[in-house]
Amino acid sequence: MRPIFVHCKPDAGYDTRFDTVLMVNGSIAVLNRVTQQLLGHPGLAIDESYPGPNLDGREREFVFGYICEEVERSLTAGEEPAVYCTLLSYNACSSLELLRKLKRQFGSRLRTGVGGALVGFATNAYRRAPFIDQVAVGDAETCLGAMLAGVPFVAGRKHVLPQDHYVAPLYDENYLGLSARLDDMSRYTYGPLTGIRQLITESVRGCSWAYTTSRVCDFCSVYGVEEDPIFRDLHEHFAIERELVEKQRVNWIFDVGSQWLPVMGPAKQVAWLKEYIAARKRYDAPDLNRYVYLTVNSVTEETVPLLREAGVTSVFIGIDGWDAGTKRAMHKTLAPHERALDACRANGVTVRTAVVVGSGLTPANLDTLPRFVEDMMRRYAGDTLIAFSTYMQIVLPGSPEWSRLRCEAFNPLHRDHPLLREIAQLYLRFESVGYLTTDEQTRLDELRIRHTQQLVDYEAVVEAQKAAAEAVRRSEAMSITYFECEKLEKP
Repeated sequence: MRPIFVHCKPDAGYDTRFDTVLMVNGSIAVLNRVTQQLLGHPGLAIDESYPGPNLDGREREFVFGYICEEVERSLTAGEEPAVYCTLLSYNACSSLELLRKLKRQFGSRLRTGVGGALVGFATNAYRRAPFIDQVAVGDAETCLGAMLAGVPFVAGRKHVLPQDHYVAPLYDENYLGLSARLDDMSRYTYGPLTGIRQLITESVRGCSWAYTTSRVCDFCSVYGVEEDPIFRDLHEHFAIERELVEKQRVNWIFDVGSQWLPVMGPAKQVAWLKEYIAARKRYDAPDLNRYVYLTVNSVTEETVPLLREAGVTSVFIGIDGWDAGTKRAMHKTLAPHERALDACRANGVTVRTAVVVGSGLTPANLDTLPRFVEDMMRRYAGDTLIAFSTYMQIVLPGSPEWSRLRCEAFNPLHRDHPLLREIAQLYLRFESVGYLTTDEQTRLDELRIRHTQQLVDYEAVVEAQKAAAEAVRRSEAMSITYFECEKLEKP
């Protein structure tokens, strides 16, 4: 058999990300590598965001037709075709619709399945769905073998060691449209960045901040962030990157670990970076640009020169709050973000960052939010700050806030509370069908703010967020919200 792994683009209601072409999905590439190890050959990986050139607006139609042709080919060859979708909060609705259409067309001749981060939070909904044959909760390394053998339900997590890490992604001709995508990507200009050929890797699972503080961010839904972060063996780490340079001519790596630095504290971070830099020389690492996630506290005058020497030329740092009250409400550092931005500017490191609107809100700090963003844009947009997000706070399945709000909504003492009663209905909807539509997600986020942020009117929150986003749009930085994004100009 040759399984088909599909990562659907965002559901209707989400604006196409300005950087969609840059963000090649790595999960389906990992699934292809695991398949190669299990079967001796890879499957077919399809990222619906870019299945081929010149398909703007027609990607979904093209992918459905392409999969149908592949399924027919497998059936003609006497094989059992299988299509598996990766589910996240933003693409679950479209993924399930794809599987529903395929099952309607092929019936029992086609095996369908789901996995991905969302599956563990509405497992029964997927197991009950008549158009889904298999459900996996966990990591590909532990689940995919049983899936390929036809097991209806499988669950398991991989225990990670430096020399036995998560499987590296397989980027080759079995990833539909990849070569054309990299060529197309290189034609875009993103702030000061040009000629980008970027692929996704994950060198560290876990989050050093969460592990050190014994606290997961209230709105983080990433599995395992509270565990001891394990960085991949450096010899293997650089070998993976060398292969991507040689075979795909990449010049950028987006390393998607929750925190790229596996240790916290200035002295430990400096020591780790020095070891990493020495290993780069020892293993003759390729010359690459690296984009990583870091905390504000990790980006200092001491660490940034070393990060730059380690190949990190762009970082995402979550500022999140814009005054002491909003930062404390989200358990974020009170360290000045200007220190991090100034250090990046001095070392030629570009920055993408965000504020999150929804906790610790008062009339006074809502009034200051647009001016805070305007000042940030005036001081840093363009040469240093290339993208700025103004997010309304989102209640994501699997996050601590999701669990906390659900517990409160289902408390029998609150059955007559109008806001919590509606919140409970949205949770029941999610647990019944396995997703929330964009309108339902927006409504849940609104209800949480109305319920928990009682010092402010929700309408004032919306206006402040919109004014902040507009301040970004007037600047040289790219503006991103959860549902709307500015676009890069394609030459």
